[in-house]
Amino acid sequence: MRQTTKLLGLTAAVLLAACTDNSLVNPNPDAVGTYDLTVYAGASIPANYTISPGDPSFPEAPNGGTLTVTDGQLILNDNGTFNEINNYVITPSGESAINRSFVSNGTWTIQGNTTLFLTAPAQNGFGPRSIQGTIDVDTIRYQEQNGSGGFDSFEYRR
Repeated sequence: MRQTTKLLGLTAAVLLAACTDNSLVNPNPDAVGTYDLTVYAGASIPANYTISPGDPSFPEAPNGGTLTVTDGQLILNDNGTFNEINNYVITPSGESAINRSFVSNGTWTIQGNTTLFLTAPAQNGFGPRSIQGTIDVDTIRYQEQNGSGGFDSFEYRR
């Protein structure tokens, strides 16, 4: 009788734990998924920028041109890794368009319910990244240094 009571108590505890919503304690499962780029460097997608002649960031456009960020995604995987890809087109003055992509892979964590951390090693010609942003039900927002002494805003939505 004593073993039966112990077994029933253990079974009830396991079933209760299985039915518990852990999203307040561990929000990571709710954050997992694909988010589409909606704001790039403070501008809505598609975001258009002018490339100044001689800009060292764009050697493929030595005489200037345009840069258009067309789309992108931030994917938060359930194993704590992320994949970010932003697609853009560089059109050098008087020349054909060149399609390019910014790709970053790293790890992500959430502190509390809304603070998101993205960390990526140096890769694809870019230095390491360590970003703190916010996440809510369907939106990720963060700011990143722009190399000119300021910060640019980025937003992804499900």
